[in-house]
Amino acid sequence: MNSSTFRHLQDVDSTNSEMKRWMGVCPDLQSFSFVSADFQSSGRGQVGNTWESERNANLLASILYRPKYEMHVRHQFNISMAAALAVKSTVEHYLNISPERIKVKWPNDVYVDNRKICGILIENSLAGANIAYSIIGIGLNINQEKFVSNAPNPVSMFQISNEKININEVSIFLQRSFCQLASEIEQDINQVHSKYIKALFRADGELHEWALPDGSHFEAKILDTLSTGHLILEDSLKNQKQFAFKEVSHVIALSDSNLLT
Repeated sequence: MNSSTFRHLQDVDSTNSEMKRWMGVCPDLQSFSFVSADFQSSGRGQVGNTWESERNANLLASILYRPKYEMHVRHQFNISMAAALAVKSTVEHYLNISPERIKVKWPNDVYVDNRKICGILIENSLAGANIAYSIIGIGLNINQEKFVSNAPNPVSMFQISNEKININEVSIFLQRSFCQLASEIEQDINQVHSKYIKALFRADGELHEWALPDGSHFEAKILDTLSTGHLILEDSLKNQKQFAFKEVSHVIALSDSNLLT
């Protein structure tokens, strides 16, 4: 990994924030530059959630991505698909389990079975109506043996394999995987979309339970996603509806509760 595009720190508030500071010093910082840290004091998930990570146990990183060609903001989901598929590829490489157990939960979490192994937070900066750059924050659970927060369904690679994994090696593999996927979204987005749908959690043609923000539940199957990132569901009566992020949640049965996620 090129040292000029790779920065590792012991402690940061968040790697996304550190990437922004690095860009402030180096405005022309190369695409695919990579920031990682042993510990984040203010690691964030989606919509303000915090991210639990034991010091020196997991991959906490951010990748800078500058689209080669003009990418309208309404196509920002392309970046989300690429990031999630890059993580899925990385998890597959390091875990000796069936790839079918490793899925992308819409829009971009990565799951093993019914448990979350990675969260992704993407922050975009615009130039007019186009994306100037994206900072892709990734929290991948690698060597953590126990989770103590109230997060309902975390899992780590160690908990699955009972083997410790070199975090630096995972960082390098992930950066390369994302670089490859970024090239693919610039060349053939339909191919990436097909990979994404194939990898999508519960996109198996079966009816699954979903929850709405008002607390009501319904059953539907996943049909597709739109370029905007909207999820298309179809209920048992063949009624179809599009949902934006946080407009619908999976209901996942765990041993002690039903998880909405």
